Amino acid sequence: MEDLLIFTKAGALVYFFLIYCAILFWVFRGKNKTKFEEYAKIPLKED
Repeated sequence: MEDLLIFTKAGALVYFFLIYCAILFWVFRGKNKTKFEEYAKIPLKED
């Protein structure tokens, strides 16, 4: 039973690490650069 618990924890760690890497890839790819630059300027815009 302990082996299953260890395997599950390791599998969850790998799963969440891959999700984290996918999010980083999505954020930093060049296609989204202009959109995120516009979003960064929102707090500085006057109403």
